[in-house]
Amino acid sequence: MKVEIHELGVCAKQLEIEIAPESVKKELDQAYRELAKKVSIRGFRKGKVPRPVLERYHRSSIEDEVLQKLIPSSFQQAVKEQGLRAVGQPKVDDIKLDAEKVLHFTATVEVLPDITLQAYGGWELTKEMREVTDADVDWELQELQNRHASLVSIEEDRPVQEGDYVLISFEGFRDGQPMPGSKTENYALVVGSKAVLENVDRGVVGMRKDESRQIPVQFPPTYHNTTLAGQEVIFHVTLNEIKQRVLPALNDEFAEEVGGADTLAALKDKLRQNLEAAAEREARRALHEAIVARLIDAHPVELPPGMVETETEMLVEDLQRQLRSQSGDATSPPIAEDVRERLREQAMTRIRRELLIEEIAKRESIAVDDSDVEADLKRLAERTDQRVEYIRRQMEQAGALESLRRNILADKVLDTVAARCTITEVKKPPAAQPSAAQP
Repeated sequence: MKVEIHELGVCAKQLEIEIAPESVKKELDQAYRELAKKVSIRGFRKGKVPRPVLERYHRSSIEDEVLQKLIPSSFQQAVKEQGLRAVGQPKVDDIKLDAEKVLHFTATVEVLPDITLQAYGGWELTKEMREVTDADVDWELQELQNRHASLVSIEEDRPVQEGDYVLISFEGFRDGQPMPGSKTENYALVVGSKAVLENVDRGVVGMRKDESRQIPVQFPPTYHNTTLAGQEVIFHVTLNEIKQRVLPALNDEFAEEVGGADTLAALKDKLRQNLEAAAEREARRALHEAIVARLIDAHPVELPPGMVETETEMLVEDLQRQLRSQSGDATSPPIAEDVRERLREQAMTRIRRELLIEEIAKRESIAVDDSDVEADLKRLAERTDQRVEYIRRQMEQAGALESLRRNILADKVLDTVAARCTITEVKKPPAAQPSAAQP
């Protein structure tokens, strides 16, 4: 195979590839042998059709079949032999198979740019550590208490209050007719949480068990579900049951059963350690991103447009998926051009980050082995109170282990760069905690 490379810019190359007739004839012979086993032509026994007869009827399709096999494999071989870092699919042109069975074609492909690493490290950087306070520990303890609260049915005849848990049944009516698919039985609602339409949420306040109400809802003209936009719907709501949250007592027994600690004081110490570890991870992540910004500034790199577009589309799809989840609408919302442009900038940052980390890892001989992965899985298991085997299985099924390896490599590379910088640690004000009174 002969290969000639033409530069089309920093991130694109054109390969002129010529495949010797011996290789083409070998593939043609194999294709005709396979064809002879299964084709039927009048006057010949199956498997005994002469090659000239097969060529007369099937030459065009056989040659197309061989080209579809030879062109991709030859392109991949050429890329490997030439040491090119191709991205995306090539554009193949000028395909010629001459009478001597010599195959010529050109393939235009985007390639990753060569990066000449500049000096890195030696920077003065700030590591902001968030202070963990007693209020933070108390908030975490209240959150743990809330998560283990029990629901108890209220026997007394009293109206619904904000904060109650209720079971309601409802159905929407428009123009006096029931709306298909709107009927719901025993829907669990925390009153005041605004988990449902605000009018319905407010409307159940004051209701008593087995009471029914008709609650009107006027949908705004801009409502995401166009079939309801601008419409008035009357919801027929029946209150089935009122429940009240009962919090467990904060004592040594609670600490042992829920927190895996001998005493309440030991549980608080454990929560503080977890918060301090989280603050360290947060500070390390912010420091790493500051280093990445410095690296990108020091290495202006042109990127393959197709690669940038692919990464941008992935971010757009992620955003649309989030918006669909929030709105409950199955239709993907359009993305404004200014938002798309911000996502494109984000995509370029991500690509440059990956390329620079890869280059520094090569220079510093940094790699990720199985012990690194095992240690990371163990830390994740400890943080989430799950077994390592379970987390590994979940990540394997989701195809996320390779992503985990890339994250570990990035951390190792950026820690190496950080070790060559002057880091000043400063205290960050404690984060304001939301009220833990509501679930």
